[in-house]
Amino acid sequence: MENSTKKSTPTWRKWFKYTYLTALHILAGVACFFILTALAVKFKWTNDSGNVDVNNRYYESMANQYGNEAKKDSVTLARDEYLMFQKLGVLARFYPQNAKIIVNAYQQQKNIYTALRMLDAVEIVLKDNKEYIKAIKNIKTKSNIKAESVYAWSNYKAWKQFCATLVKDKRAIDSVSRLTGVESRIIILCVVAEQLRMFNSGREKFKQYVYPYTRLILPSNRGYGVSGILEHTALRIEKTLFSPNDPFYPGDYFQKIINVRDSFPEVINDTISAHKHKTIQRLIKGGDHYYSYLYTALLMRQFQAHWESQGFTLANRPEVLGTLFNLGYQKSKPKKNPQVGGSTFKIGEKDYTFGGLCFEFYYSGELQEAFPITGEGFIPVKKLEEMNKPWLEEIQKRIEEEEKLRLEQEEAQALENS
Repeated sequence: MENSTKKSTPTWRKWFKYTYLTALHILAGVACFFILTALAVKFKWTNDSGNVDVNNRYYESMANQYGNEAKKDSVTLARDEYLMFQKLGVLARFYPQNAKIIVNAYQQQKNIYTALRMLDAVEIVLKDNKEYIKAIKNIKTKSNIKAESVYAWSNYKAWKQFCATLVKDKRAIDSVSRLTGVESRIIILCVVAEQLRMFNSGREKFKQYVYPYTRLILPSNRGYGVSGILEHTALRIEKTLFSPNDPFYPGDYFQKIINVRDSFPEVINDTISAHKHKTIQRLIKGGDHYYSYLYTALLMRQFQAHWESQGFTLANRPEVLGTLFNLGYQKSKPKKNPQVGGSTFKIGEKDYTFGGLCFEFYYSGELQEAFPITGEGFIPVKKLEEMNKPWLEEIQKRIEEEEKLRLEQEEAQALENS
């Protein structure tokens, strides 16, 4: 029997020892982690090395390509605008949606260079599209671009002067449009065609027309007013408004918008006996073209009513409306494929028909800001009645007051003379 025995360590002491050592190692590990993290941050051991974008050189050239935009002269602007539209045309063949987005951006800001940069961005994305890049490279930049329109008649200086004259009548034209429900652009297309044909090479050179450039010509040798309405046509327009059985009758509403009683006795031109008639006096009243526009609009409305009664519409047929305006009621024969034409004449060296010129002007974009294509050539009569009811009541009240005053003056004059 051994004299002595090994003394065992208590369990709680072992547990304490191992717990202490474990905690000590954990704390030491955490401390090492923080020290290493701090060192990594300080010496940028954790930073990515970074790469240069593969398109970096494209971005650089794009940024400096157009220089100082504010200092561009008119020739450079014209050339760059030409380039923009050419590139848009190419893009529209491949990705029309992107072309549309760029066009919208251009229309909002009217900034050529914003659009060009957007096109450059597309070009970078499509740099591997050989067909697209080839089409872009085939665009030839013109250095001598002329600011000419495809419509020859609008390239003359006098045309711009004529436009300014017509815009001065915008208030009267828009008032007539509101009353009759005929789009302003449809009203003026006949005025434009009539005015332009008066200055063809058979009468006087087109470059010299619109004398004295500050007013519209009144073609008294063929018709009256700025749209050249013939006397019998003007009378037929009035008569039709009050003839429900007439095939051109546009509806009861239109009787309310014309005052058949008034006249302008102060307008006298002894060289034309027909001027004594109040209708003609309306059309030739100096400096006031309101009735020319009104009678033109009413005639357009009557043609539309005639064609609608046969299941057709002239709302999107400015060339047919122009032809009918030129040729008269007797040529209005509603059908699916009407012929376009009318009187023929020259402007410069080019031959036109009245209807053809109306078509060209209507879709040319000329005067679009003042007289836009709305997409609604003729407002439906019921909608027109509701829309204009308060205005018509006001107009009718004023007409009645003026008529009452006129009668009172006549009675007073009669008493004075008796």
